[in-house]
Amino acid sequence: MKKSYLRGTRLKIFIAINLIFVSLIATRASYNSYTKSAETLYNEGDQFTGNYSGITYIKLEALEKLDIVDEKLADDEKFYMVQHENGFVILKATQKDIKKLIQSSDVPESKIINLKDKNLYSRIDVIGEKGGKGRTNISSELLDKFNAAAEHSTLIKVRILEVIKDLGLDKTKANYKSKLQEKPFISNVYIKVPGTLYYLGTYGFSAAIVLATLFLIRSIIKGIRKARDEYEELFIEYPETEHDVDILIRDAKYINKNLRVLIYKDALVFYGGVFNFQLLSGFSKITFSDVRDSKNRVVDYTAEIQREFESNEVIKMCSHYNDVMADITELGRILKEQYEKEVEYDF
Repeated sequence: MKKSYLRGTRLKIFIAINLIFVSLIATRASYNSYTKSAETLYNEGDQFTGNYSGITYIKLEALEKLDIVDEKLADDEKFYMVQHENGFVILKATQKDIKKLIQSSDVPESKIINLKDKNLYSRIDVIGEKGGKGRTNISSELLDKFNAAAEHSTLIKVRILEVIKDLGLDKTKANYKSKLQEKPFISNVYIKVPGTLYYLGTYGFSAAIVLATLFLIRSIIKGIRKARDEYEELFIEYPETEHDVDILIRDAKYINKNLRVLIYKDALVFYGGVFNFQLLSGFSKITFSDVRDSKNRVVDYTAEIQREFESNEVIKMCSHYNDVMADITELGRILKEQYEKEVEYDF
């Protein structure tokens, strides 16, 4: 056995290192979202292309109010055709959303809102045809309505006329189609203006990750300090162990390497998790328990040391393995018969 202050904390340290990286990434993303403009993020490459769902950015050129009817639309919601720098897409929005999108408190009453001269960049939430867990965001009926709206859209018709004017009338159908695909209509998604939940989620997630990291680091430090104190108590009580910790195993009166528990002279030592040293004279009762996961499966076993004049202490012993119950029962029998301890089993 080697003296190790990190015993029982290595997994926590590994998780903490990963959480530190995740928290740095999340904090940086939140910082960029808060400090960088939509235009800057757009020009850095975070642009809507229609290839993924989630938050991204768009350069607006025009909006066209559509007559699409859908039972899932709220009373104040409508569908719009959005012309942006890279093509066309459907927008689902309220009047309040439109004000936020075009960054104006005054929304024109006209069917088409021309924004090309505004140099507008906005944050959007892209909703894919299929959501999580197989949820359908865009039904086949609604998809048909999107495509039908595109066929009758004034904005798209103007785009077609511009392509014909640019290429002339003597080109093939493939030429026109290829040119139109440079700024396509993406029908299998629609976009929304991110609401309050997005901002709460963005900054709340970052804060939660940072707090979780700090709490885990605090737990690691606490575990290391606990192990240090336990070793110091061991060395004071049994000075011969300070330079030869292996003597605990060599001269143990009882040892179970599966449970990672031993009895050395008049002390009970747990070394499976954080090193723990208990003088047998320091407690009167011990309770062995199992720890179960959300599926009611046993994952760990603990020992609760119950003292008369000090607070109780719960110690992690080991993970589940075959014959673990027999080993714990045997340890309990030894503590009861040879050391007159009260023993309980909470399984």
